[in-house]
Amino acid sequence: MKSNKQNIHLESKRQFLRGLTALIGGVAVSQLTSTNALANAFNYEAQPDSALKAGKVFSKPQMQILHDICATVLPKTDTPSAAELDVHGFLDHQLSACYSNTQQTQAINLVDKINQQSKTNYAKGFNHISSEQQTALLVALESQALGFSAQDKKQFSALKSLLIFGYFTTEVGATQALNYQAIPGGFKGSVPYSTLKKSWGSLAFY
Repeated sequence: MKSNKQNIHLESKRQFLRGLTALIGGVAVSQLTSTNALANAFNYEAQPDSALKAGKVFSKPQMQILHDICATVLPKTDTPSAAELDVHGFLDHQLSACYSNTQQTQAINLVDKINQQSKTNYAKGFNHISSEQQTALLVALESQALGFSAQDKKQFSALKSLLIFGYFTTEVGATQALNYQAIPGGFKGSVPYSTLKKSWGSLAFY
């Protein structure tokens, strides 16, 4: 995302990629950080109202759901949440610019599936259930429970990798987020903030 990132020097970019690799793994990083993907990521300008309008890939209701997914995956601690940094807008932008129609459809279907399972299990859409219920539903997705499949889990893992990538291309994510321990192998639920070790780009996570 645009900020002072246009002034990032080669060594800073190398450090960024090393840190991102430590967070989400080499294979995921190689898929996320092609020359075209990095250029598009660094050129994205955060929008204050992206959750209030349709995106390039997602409809307006889907953007609102994606906003809450971002807020649940990377919530506010002593640094802003992913939703506050418009990572949902970044996801829409990046999917539109760098991913195939098939991959875009998979992401749309996942967001719709999350919302549908929220209605099935809580009688309300994802935007209208409590933050605790939102977390529980995403935990169930990772556990392939409450109607979620192994394919859903795979698609969610891909979305989370892109979400984390988007967060750490923001100025705040790259410079201030100091308490994040990503575990790409699975959602582990809440981790007490005080138990987290300081590391590159770390922040407390869902």
